[in-house]
Amino acid sequence: LKAMIEDLPIGYRTVFNLYVIEGYKHREIAELLGISINTSKSQLILAKKRMRSFIKKKRGDERAS
Repeated sequence: LKAMIEDLPIGYRTVFNLYVIEGYKHREIAELLGISINTSKSQLILAKKRMRSFIKKKRGDERAS
């Protein structure tokens, strides 16, 4: 899981860490990073999408072995 998070683009990773791990709200993240609340939300959505894709790929690789 840590490696997946580290592979995210910096914006996705920052928002993901602040929201999921640290427990910040989107409003707080927006203020901290100087971005809009909608940008915070979209970065989180995209981060989760990338992680889902990575997990699916890993599962496929494991099954092929």
